[in-house]
Parts: sequence; C-alpha cells; structure tokens
Amino acid sequence: MKLPSLTILTPSYNHADFIEQTIRSVLDQGYPALDYFVLDGGSTDGTVEILARYADRLRYVSGPDGGQAAALNKGFAESSGEIIGWINSDDYYAPGALQAIGAVFAERPEVQWLYGRCPIVDRDGNEARSLITRYKEFWMRRYSYERLLIENFINQPTVFFRRSLLDRVGPIDDRMHNAFDYHLFLRMAEKARPYFLDRVLAYFRVYADAKTSSNFERSFREETSAAVRVAAGRHPLLIALHHLNYYKLTTAYRLLRVVGR
Repeated sequence: MKLPSLTILTPSYNHADFIEQTIRSVLDQGYPALDYFVLDGGSTDGTVEILARYADRLRYVSGPDGGQAAALNKGFAESSGEIIGWINSDDYYAPGALQAIGAVFAERPEVQWLYGRCPIVDRDGNEARSLITRYKEFWMRRYSYERLLIENFINQPTVFFRRSLLDRVGPIDDRMHNAFDYHLFLRMAEKARPYFLDRVLAYFRVYADAKTSSNFERSFREETSAAVRVAAGRHPLLIALHHLNYYKLTTAYRLLRVVGR
C-alpha cells in the first residue's frame, strides 16, 4: 500500500518547554513521505535553537507574522503534501497515528477529511478533564453536520484533510483568533462528511496560560460567530441551539476553573 504524502504544520511562539516533544512526536513516527514545516512567530525563549537542532529533518521559519491563522495559511500555500494537518507547539501526536491516518486516505479514496480521539493532558502529560474527553467522544461517534453546528466536538490536532478539499473551501479566516479551526471544519463539513478514526491520534495540552484555557469564553464566542457566518440563514433553529450551548459550555468551564480541574 502506497501511503499519500503528508504535510504537517506547527505554528509556534515561545513554547520552548513543549515544542521538542511536539517535534519528536512527528518525526519519530518515521512516516515515509513527510513534509514537516514549523512556522515560528519570532520566539525569544530558546524555541529557535531547538528548531535548529532538527533543521536536517524539518523546515522552519522564524520571524514576526500575522498570528497563528496567518502562519497556517502561509504553511498551506508553501507545502506540497496530498494530505494536510497541523499540530500546535504544545500538543503532540500518539505513536502510530500518522501511519493510521495515511492508511485511511490510501484505502478510502472517498474520505476527504478525518478526525480521531484526543485525550486532554496537563502540563506534565498526565490525563486531565476526562469527563470532557468522554463527552466529546460520545458525539464523535454520533457525528452529524447538524450536531456540529450546535457544538464543536472535533479535536483540532486530530484533523487531517485532502489538499483538494482545502482548495474547494478556501484558506483559514485569519481575522479569527480562537475558532478559525471550527470555522474551517464547518466549511469542510458542508462539502464532505468526515471519517471518524476510532483511536487516539493526539494529545491536547491544557494549562493555566494556554491559549484555549485562558480565553475559553472568547473561544466559545468565536465558535458561535463561526456557526452564524456559515449557516444562520439556512439553519436558524440550530444556531439558536448553538447560542444556548454557549451558556452551557461557559458555565461548565467556569466550574472547572473553580474546582481546579
């Protein structure tokens, strides 16, 4: 079986504590047709020195950019893989994930994009917030476009898509700061149903100063905005349910912050 070529992007900024684990989780899998491109926003914490140590096995740039979304669009434009995914510089892939992902796309030409399971871990890599993980996995196994409009249950580090699908839906909206991934998922979901690969593909790290953890209300507001932009005129009831879901999620996350979980 010939595996498709794979591009993985890592947008990065001042994550020297984590980025080497991210890099190793990509490179140590030994995927045979890999283009790995790290787009660093001009880190000053030692990240660039870590990247330089791997310069013979990946591509990287470092310098001021327009933010995470703009960096990803640059990576999309300058990469060559048939299949594309991205992993942020504080998350990491599970062993064997890339081979499993490549096999799905090789064996199932009808699959345009996929996602899989993604446990939440803390700063030290210990599993955290297991109730949220199980809740998301419940809906992952019961995917519908309508449900995705109500709530984002797809874990970004596990999403991979064909370049041809990206060409159809267009690049990330780089005016968004937190929910540009969800906006992209909704646009891809309008074109093709995703395939659920029922195995752990990646680990999503949550800690006090992480972007998602520290700005969860902004993230959920942006997700609501993304749903409205994509489908308000066609699915007003689902958008109303998404607004209600916003209050459910923000309440739940506030409670998690209070109990320290």
